Amino acid sequence: MNEAGVRGDAQETASNRAEAAEQLALAKLFETFGASRDVKKNAFIFRSEEESQEIYFVQDGLVKISQFAQEGQSITLFLRHKGEVFGAAEVLTGQKRQRYARCITDSRILSIPAASFIGLLRQHPDALYALTVANARRLLQTQRYVETLVSRPVAWRLAQLLLQLGVRSGKETVVTLPLSHEEISYVIGCSRQTVTETLGRWRDDGIVRYEKKQVVIFDTDAFEARL
Repeated sequence: MNEAGVRGDAQETASNRAEAAEQLALAKLFETFGASRDVKKNAFIFRSEEESQEIYFVQDGLVKISQFAQEGQSITLFLRHKGEVFGAAEVLTGQKRQRYARCITDSRILSIPAASFIGLLRQHPDALYALTVANARRLLQTQRYVETLVSRPVAWRLAQLLLQLGVRSGKETVVTLPLSHEEISYVIGCSRQTVTETLGRWRDDGIVRYEKKQVVIFDTDAFEARL
């Protein structure tokens, strides 16, 4: 590996360590001061136009942040994974909920009342710093997401989403699909038919095994190299 590659790997490792430390600081805050509840798949955590009364942390599971379009369609904007905070923006800006949050899988959610949250951040500067950096990362991710929708082909966008959701073991990556094809199409900016056709083409080419709720990528490195 050349010098630039070594530097790139070192920077990525340092970034991953920093992100893990930030998640740990937020996890400790919510585990110490938050209330825990188990939320079933498809249950709402909050709905649009509700008062913003709590901030949430995904201790386990997967949550989608969505909104309804004018035609009544549900558009998934963000996914919140284990170790991530959500619902803070409206609390910190004093607004009602702009979107709704719903569990994609059975999840365990920790919550802190809005009235307590700001005071806790003042008392725990490590958590305040972690939340600030997490929000900055999300802003950069949103910018990259917009650039991706404009410049990258659908197959690339779908592949990146699958790799994000999947669990790698050896060469294979197993993706248990928590989203319908229609929801995936909203996330990556295409039609439902295009999602189905792309998965079907990869299956016919022998790249993946594709069933109703699962995709197995046979050779993850080769799959990424095709993108």
